[in-house]
Amino acid sequence: MVVGTVLRSHAGGSVVHSDELGVTLQCAARGRLKKERISILTGDRVELDEIDAARATAVISARLERQNLLSRPPIANVDQVIIVQSLHQPEWSPLLCDRYLVHYQLEVPSALPILCVNKCDIAAPDDLTTLQKIYEPLGYSVIIVSAVTGQSMQTFVEMLTGKVSVLAGPSGVGKSSLINYLDPELQLKVGVVDEEVQLGRHTTTYSELYRIRAAVDRPSWVADTPGFNLSELKHPEPYDVFFQFPELTELYENCRFSNCMHLVEQDCNVLANLDKIAESRYQSYRTLVTAAQSELKLRQETSQKEESSVKVVGGKNDRGVVVPRLAGRYRAASRRTKKQQLSEHTAEQTDELEEDALDDT
Repeated sequence: MVVGTVLRSHAGGSVVHSDELGVTLQCAARGRLKKERISILTGDRVELDEIDAARATAVISARLERQNLLSRPPIANVDQVIIVQSLHQPEWSPLLCDRYLVHYQLEVPSALPILCVNKCDIAAPDDLTTLQKIYEPLGYSVIIVSAVTGQSMQTFVEMLTGKVSVLAGPSGVGKSSLINYLDPELQLKVGVVDEEVQLGRHTTTYSELYRIRAAVDRPSWVADTPGFNLSELKHPEPYDVFFQFPELTELYENCRFSNCMHLVEQDCNVLANLDKIAESRYQSYRTLVTAAQSELKLRQETSQKEESSVKVVGGKNDRGVVVPRLAGRYRAASRRTKKQQLSEHTAEQTDELEEDALDDT
């Protein structure tokens, strides 16, 4: 059975590359996969059948087990995520950078994201050095490149060699430009940054894997992804946010409370050592954990409302059926209630007869 990698998946089928055959094929999923609701996404490893080399077509007969799966953008079997940022055009946002780091550390816990700062040709060297001093001691790899001048691009290629990498980051930071530098034949569409609002325009509308021709030793793939905003990243649990900030976890053990969130608590060792933490990083933590707390509270309130509007009827051993709980005026009385009402009505009639008998005497 021939195995291939899905380069792009869309409603009409999937584009799959087979290293074994050295060809790229247009493939449709077998009907059984659709019936079993087995999704085929970019990055999936799939088994191919009914290969027609002349027409460059095949049928996807099975999807191999996934190593991991990114939710945003949906890409499977990722080895590393490279977060692309820029100091200018668009302007650097510490909060946005840290939000990406937290998000992808949770998505691919097996490897820390790599921070790639593009457009170094229009940035001050001192500012770039400052970023390295903030993030490199925390364990992050920081590479400073330029898709215009080619600075450090060979080092960038070495990072990609033999791996499936995803370039993630806001629109306008140069993700497509980096890939075009690696393979000029691709000629991916690149956008410009709006000078007035300092925001990039979306030029990539779907995720696709590209073969890096510069990495000749081993098969190397990189995915260009659509840019998205901070609001589109889901907020994790508050404690999940905390454990993605290594400089805070180092100080956690000496806090007075085991559930300390390091915001306003007394005897908090983190608050007592803020001078050891980059101010921008702690401000990002405060913003993200506060947002996560608000999101958690909203989910809890919504969950309580949903639970109060349904009830479980019939069945034993957790076999009951969940049905909507109707408002009082639409709800039929139960047999117990009807029996109780009948008993009360009969008692009232008996009392009335006894009173009438007393009146007659």
